[in-house]
Amino acid sequence: MTLYINTTGAEKVALALGKAGKLLAKREFKAKYQQSEKLLPAIDLLLQKAGIKLKNVENIVVVAGPGPFTATRIGVTVANALAYALKINIVGVKASEFGGSEELIKIGDERLRQIKDKRGIMAVEPFYDQEPNITIKK
Repeated sequence: MTLYINTTGAEKVALALGKAGKLLAKREFKAKYQQSEKLLPAIDLLLQKAGIKLKNVENIVVVAGPGPFTATRIGVTVANALAYALKINIVGVKASEFGGSEELIKIGDERLRQIKDKRGIMAVEPFYDQEPNITIKK
């Protein structure tokens, strides 16, 4: 079972569960500026509705960017933390590499097959397509 996390949309979050390249369940919800509050409960709800326990998740695929700085960072951080805690594989995909959930699952599965023989701690780094826009008070 693979968990797919995409927080790179400006206003929504997309989650999916897949197995053997097939989409089993998905959930999309609005979370503009609320990704940190809504992401973990939404993952829990997706797993519950699919009848899957977190311990049965074997891989994580996360969209690593580009996207809003904080939203992307939250998705990648949660994915890395879950992968580390569960001791499972994680891979990152750029948002420009897919168009929908089915394509994300296909690309994610392909990347997971490429790393299958690698062992050790793995992590995904966020990808930002521009420098941060930091405003300094005058």
